Amino acid sequence: MHARPNTTILLKEGTYRLRRMIDINTSDVVLRGERGDPDRVMLLGAGMNERQVGVALSLSASRITLADITVGNVGFHGIQVRGEKRADHCMFHNVRVINTGQQLLKGSMGSDGRGPHRGTVACSRFAYSSHAPSDYTNGVDVLGGRGWTVRQTIFQRIRGPEGRPQAGPAILFWRGSAETLIEGNLVLDCYRGIALGLTNQPEGGQGNQAAFSDHLCGAIRRNVVWNLNRWADEPIEANACPGVRIEHNTVLVEGKMPWSISVRFPSTDADVLNNLTNRRIMARDGARLAEQGNITDARHEWFVDPSRGNLQLSRDELPPVDAAVDPAEETAPFLGGAPDVGAYEYRSPQ
Repeated sequence: MHARPNTTILLKEGTYRLRRMIDINTSDVVLRGERGDPDRVMLLGAGMNERQVGVALSLSASRITLADITVGNVGFHGIQVRGEKRADHCMFHNVRVINTGQQLLKGSMGSDGRGPHRGTVACSRFAYSSHAPSDYTNGVDVLGGRGWTVRQTIFQRIRGPEGRPQAGPAILFWRGSAETLIEGNLVLDCYRGIALGLTNQPEGGQGNQAAFSDHLCGAIRRNVVWNLNRWADEPIEANACPGVRIEHNTVLVEGKMPWSISVRFPSTDADVLNNLTNRRIMARDGARLAEQGNITDARHEWFVDPSRGNLQLSRDELPPVDAAVDPAEETAPFLGGAPDVGAYEYRSPQ
């Protein structure tokens, strides 16, 4: 796409049928739907198995904003943010990415290990109508990215085909990523939930595993992870991730894993505080875990509508209410003498 810097491109209502990849290679460009409704402006390929388009929107420059559009029905990625092209400081707001053959949003890295830095995903939705065509999918998958924020976004049905639902985490930052903030998201009916770091093996399998970090620092807070299927896998995980904080999340997952939150591998040291879950929290394979204020025996009846993923607290006498520790560290407003444990503050019906 040829555009001058500091240009805003407004797309009129309609469905735009993609015949090739659109590559935005000019910095300081905004591409957005005209009326602020992503359902009214759709950029779609021929389906998840097509190969003519592959990537719907490729970002090859810095400070690009996408807003108020739907992108998808392509064979590879709905959006690719190219760290190898220094596509930093990109913003995705009120974007809907659907039904791709691989990752819905991919942050790729160059041979020097540098991915895209300081991106923001906000108030958006990443979803499959039913499932991905294979297990090779994620909602947001960023390699080598630093300083990203993913907030107030819905991830739905990020999973493999029926009968073999395996898939990658709905939200994944790894391969040298750092300082990611994952905050206030809903992860619904996805095979795996949120992961900072994935492996304890440097690229090529060489190096000191005890010192290796796949992700550095970062925070996972005030997210909801919900999946009542028997095949559900890990809800929240930090792997080879020193300096991570996991706090004020609500997890209700009924699946094969006996834990709800895990930290793993020798380089990981994690502060895990004030989470509300229905299964235990675990340190695995040499990780160090400091935990406080967590409640790990949550019951379905504690929530407003657990059958549909509404995990707001149902009444004020429940154990999580006013039970969080370290209120001085709290950044969100709270009612009562202390914050509630989990992602939500209890509010009485009006």
